[in-house]
Amino acid sequence: MNYKILSDLVSFNTIEDLENEKIIEYIKNYLEDMKFKVITISNKSNKKSLIATYGNHPNLCFIGHSDTVRCSNNWTTVPHKLTIKNDKMYGLGVCDMKGGIAAFLDALKEIDLNNIKNGIQIIITFDEEIGFEGINIVKTYRKEISNNILIGEPTDLIPIISCKGCMEYKVKFKGKAVHSSRLIFGDNAIVSCMKFMQELISFSECLKTMKSNLFTDISYTTMNIGLINGGTAINIVPDECTLSFDFRTVSKEHHKLIKDKMKEILSKYNVEYELCTNIYPCRIKNQDSINIIEKLTGNKSITASYVTEGNIILKDNTIILGPGPITAHEENEYITCSSYQKTIDIYKKIINYYCKE
Repeated sequence: MNYKILSDLVSFNTIEDLENEKIIEYIKNYLEDMKFKVITISNKSNKKSLIATYGNHPNLCFIGHSDTVRCSNNWTTVPHKLTIKNDKMYGLGVCDMKGGIAAFLDALKEIDLNNIKNGIQIIITFDEEIGFEGINIVKTYRKEISNNILIGEPTDLIPIISCKGCMEYKVKFKGKAVHSSRLIFGDNAIVSCMKFMQELISFSECLKTMKSNLFTDISYTTMNIGLINGGTAINIVPDECTLSFDFRTVSKEHHKLIKDKMKEILSKYNVEYELCTNIYPCRIKNQDSINIIEKLTGNKSITASYVTEGNIILKDNTIILGPGPITAHEENEYITCSSYQKTIDIYKKIINYYCKE
């Protein structure tokens, strides 16, 4: 098989969207050659998302992000060159998620688009790995997006039908700096942060009792303390300490519960705080759609604890499905050639089902 499209996509350095304009232009030209109508929309920094449409009244929308995470120095293959060894294809982003994008573009080549009755929409975004800005500007710009969404994130060809939500907090504790020998005249921001963390952990333990039958791997809302930064010297009482933490939520109702609880607890402390991210869980509500995707893939659907761009779009029928194995963000990231080919075949079935009937 010719892996030119995937090879080309991997060759663009889109770490933190460095070559965003180049990869979007490549995909734009590819789709325009196939008679798609393509527009691009930019943020203030001129980073672009792409919206392409073929036909009228799209009944299927493919969504993919073009950015990748940074790679370590421990790679044994060249990150921005597709390297094929035996059945494995290595390259930065080949799994997350240029493999899914390339497979969908390859699938389109093998379909006679003149025979489809319902239109196809394709959205390619930036900034998925950091802040979801790309999909957010698409959502603001374009209201008419199909209810049937296919997101090409790596799933090892197992359909994901539900994702948890995410709430990210950043809290700055404020104290008073004095010499450590005179600490009774100061106010230690790190100590305040530690007291808050005890209450935060206690609250998170309560959340474990509120389980959801929807999520089988971790069935409750979780909390993780990810970053702490405070103090300037061992002999100075710190006047600032910053804490960042997140919740991975199993229900929309938990968002209000968490907001109210954080407001209550934080009111006890001298702080400035921000809810940086507030993304609701998403799931397919239509059992018929679940049955269809399980039949087309031959795999039983599952749920996931991570967040995707489907959480931003929040459409009723959002399927997350892409090649594997899942090696996203790992050294020597790869997918298998056989999985890539099977992904193309499944994508063709999905396009035919939603767009030819």
